[in-house]
Amino acid sequence: MQDPKNNTGCHYDYANKCDCSEDDKCGCDFPNNLPHDFSLSCLSSEELEIVATQPLATAVQKKSQDEERLNAKEPTPSAPLAALGKLTPDFTAPAILSDNTLIKNFNLYKYIEGHNAVLFFYPEDFSFTCPSELLMLNEELNAFTRRNTKVIGISTDSIYSHLSWKELPLQKDGIPDLSFPLIADLDKEISTAYQVLNKKETALRATFIIDTHKAIRHISLNDGNIRRTPTEMLRIIDLLNHKQDTLTDCPQGWKQNFFFERPEKEQITEIFSPKN
Repeated sequence: MQDPKNNTGCHYDYANKCDCSEDDKCGCDFPNNLPHDFSLSCLSSEELEIVATQPLATAVQKKSQDEERLNAKEPTPSAPLAALGKLTPDFTAPAILSDNTLIKNFNLYKYIEGHNAVLFFYPEDFSFTCPSELLMLNEELNAFTRRNTKVIGISTDSIYSHLSWKELPLQKDGIPDLSFPLIADLDKEISTAYQVLNKKETALRATFIIDTHKAIRHISLNDGNIRRTPTEMLRIIDLLNHKQDTLTDCPQGWKQNFFFERPEKEQITEIFSPKN
């Protein structure tokens, strides 16, 4: 017969039973209502040190909680979100290029290195408004190129949807001869990172203008029925490219080489004079 003192296993005393109704609330490691004693032989040396200052049930519960924390997977760090003045979130995604080449690993940072950039989010392919916006951008693409700026279109459609749309003629609302890449955000990770994903799981009509340091300098969001034009984008890019030490104030509609005279400031006494 084995000497109980040399037995390292747990000893069960059928006279003492766990009367808990739910084993996850009583603090013990035994199945619900399984007879057992509360002897210290069930604990390791580390646990015995804890028991010296804590009740046994508390010690066992702490062990269970520690094991859960150790076994739990570390949460994946959340991707940085787009914000004005902050570094634009990088991404690698499928895309269709100007020559209709399909690639699986288009990288934003690599493509825009040393350039300004316009990220042009639109809701979906084959829509009524989106082709006119993209075609207007395409018509002004040389103006963007002269300003050292890359243009990139993004929607939550697949690259095969982009390709089918580009293969349609203009008469059928297609976008043939589009000369800038279209990104396929099919998993919606890019739209989520840029905070432009709507309740319909499509991208909002959003525009991000990024400078040569990859910082976001302009963000705009339009209602679904309000079209965007390249004019304002080019004006903002001109401001980004302009030397900031030569011009302190820019009137509305300012363009490069636009000569203007600052108006005289209205005196406060004139505003509140009796004749007014």
